[in-house]
This record gives sequence, C-alpha cells and structure tokens, in this order.
Amino acid sequence: MAGKKYTVIIIPDKTSGTRRFGVARRTIWVSTFCVLLLFGISVFLVKDRVTLENKISRLEPLHERSVAQRKFLERFGARLNELDGRLSTLRKFEDQLRIMASVKPRGLRNDLGLGGVNKDDQDVSFGGLSPSGRRFVTRLNRQFLDLEQRSSSQKSAFKALVNIFKEKKVVLAHTPSILPARGWLTSGFGHRRSPFTSRRQFHSGIDIVSREGTPIMAPADGLVIKAKREGGYGNILEIRHMQGIVTRYAHNKKNLVRAGMRVKRGNIIAQVGSTGRSTGPHLHYEVRLNGVAVNPMLYIVDTPVARR
Repeated sequence: MAGKKYTVIIIPDKTSGTRRFGVARRTIWVSTFCVLLLFGISVFLVKDRVTLENKISRLEPLHERSVAQRKFLERFGARLNELDGRLSTLRKFEDQLRIMASVKPRGLRNDLGLGGVNKDDQDVSFGGLSPSGRRFVTRLNRQFLDLEQRSSSQKSAFKALVNIFKEKKVVLAHTPSILPARGWLTSGFGHRRSPFTSRRQFHSGIDIVSREGTPIMAPADGLVIKAKREGGYGNILEIRHMQGIVTRYAHNKKNLVRAGMRVKRGNIIAQVGSTGRSTGPHLHYEVRLNGVAVNPMLYIVDTPVARR
C-alpha cells in the first residue's frame, strides 16, 4: 500500500499531446495535511487578530478614563498647593495680629505635617492603580491630612486671638494698624542710598508717594503732640498712642489738626505735600516705640499701597 501510486492525466488543447505522471499516495496526504495546517494557522491568526482588536477597543476607553483621572488628580494636587499657600498667608496674618496684640508668637510645632494612610486605606482606595498612581495618591492624601490639621490649628489660633482682642480693645484702637495714605511705597524702612547725597544712610520710616493734597489719615486713636514746621521734615505731625508708640508724618502740604487734639483711627489729619527737604510730593511715615524708630510695616494689617 505504501508504494501505491495515483496517475494524474493532463489533457491539453489539440496542439499538444496528453501527458501523464504518477504521484505517490503519501505525497498527496502530506500535501493535504500542509494545506489544512496552513488553513488552520490562517484561521487562528485571523481569530487572534479579531480578539486583539476587540481588547484594544475595550482598552481605549479605559486609557482615556485613566488619563482623565490623572488630570483630575493633578488639578486636585494643584488645588491643595493653592490651599497650602493660603494657609501660609493666614499664618503671616496671624503673626501680624499677634504683634498688634503684643502676644507671644505661636510655635512652629503645630505646622508640622503628620498625616498618612494605613494598609486598610490603601486596600480600599488603591485598587486598580499602578505603583506610580499609588505613590501619587499617597502623597495627596498626606498633604490633605496635613492641611486639615493646619487649618484646624489655625482656626483655634484665630479663636484665641479674637478673645485677646476683646480683652485689649482699647489698646488695639491705639495701635497704628493701617497705612495713613494711599499711594506707592517707594522707600522702605532701613538702610538705603540717599536721594540727595547718594551715600548709604538709615531711613527711619517709609515713603508713600501720592498726589499733592491726598488725605492723610490717623492710623489709630491718639493725642496730637506736635503740629508745626520743622527743618528738613517741613510741615510735621506727631501723634502719641498707647504703650510708648508715637507716629510721625512729614513733608505735609497742610496740617489739619493742632497739638492737644484727640483723633480717632480714620480721621483726616493732614494732606500729602513736598515741604522741607523733599524730591516731590510724598508722605514720610514713622513709628517710634519708646523713642526708637521701628518698621511701620510690622504693625500694618491692611496694606492699601502699591510697591514700586
């Protein structure tokens, strides 16, 4: 049987003769097997490609959702950073209020971030996230818990300050907590180069540039102890408040109060001018504590001036 052959007859057109050749049975079986194998492989590859395309079509929405979630987490992280900045601003505001109230500054211990997640929290919230995604969410969670603690601490601190303010209402009314004029802050407190000699010198106050005639307000309740013309200061005013604080206003165009008068915070006391030794209309404002010049900005809560 193994040597049995089949005869294949090829009948051409009339111009050629009939051709015959023998083909072994084994060759036919092998050829048939190869054809069927190739057909099966082709069917498998087509089916596998269809399956792969279906998986890809299902993965595309998941990828889009993953990208959307990532963007959401990034925006959430940016929002947390913004809140962190706001809490820092509130902390600075608290420090200013403590200076006004003569209260010891709060320690930094309450600002330390403690937060974190435990294993149970990770099992619930990290399902389906990649390792990088888990690290990102963990960082956000710690930052959120840190902000939560700091906001709670800040709330408690402000409540305590409110009670202190109620007890020190009279003292606070005599604390110069607002700037006396609106304008541009061109020269701060401390050493600077003199606009007249170009030499380094100590500037005992701050300069607020404004239009001539701009109202100058009393920054706190007090008693006017000086209202006259004095050398390089030109028209000058001095107001005595409480706890050894005296404020000075120089280069005024006109003084609107006189010595011995009592003023309240917000009362108009003079007008911005350029009298005395001055390069142009501005207010030279000083705060002196027991006769020593201090930075007026340490007392300021509201800042209605722009910095140049």
